[in-house]
Amino acid sequence: MPLTEMRAEDLLAILRRIVRDFSPLLPGMRLEVVSSEAFRARLLGKPILPGEALEGLRPAAPPQGDRQEEASPLYPLHAFPSTSVVMVDVEGMRALIAEEDRRLQRVLTEGMILREVIYLATSRQPFPDPRSRAETILRRHWPFQYAALRSVGLTVSGFERPATAENLAKDN
Repeated sequence: MPLTEMRAEDLLAILRRIVRDFSPLLPGMRLEVVSSEAFRARLLGKPILPGEALEGLRPAAPPQGDRQEEASPLYPLHAFPSTSVVMVDVEGMRALIAEEDRRLQRVLTEGMILREVIYLATSRQPFPDPRSRAETILRRHWPFQYAALRSVGLTVSGFERPATAENLAKDN
């Protein structure tokens, strides 16, 4: 089956639907779509200039790892608990899932946004390690999305692709 890229509009529709579905749980939560450059700048603590939070999209190069792991791709979604914002680099997200089969692209997109939204919810609770707790909730309640993320190495355990079936079975 030939690989086809998911359109940016389709990705945004999925992201907006899930944010809208969870808005009763997290009032004030919003999705912020930014360019790849603005995404990297914001994660590095630099301010985003007015007008850089874009609803329209422009072509951007796939993000390169700037933060902790230089060789790893930069995860194209990031939730900010203090402001209830989920920031997304749609072009980076498209580049990340482009190599996967079209049938998995929707599931991967859903899994990535669900994990960030659940992280916003768990970060409001007085328990330690909200990121791991969000992933546990995702694994229990959305197992197909979790399995898709795990199969491409996009879980808390890291960005690397699991090499063996034994590594894939560790969380079970």
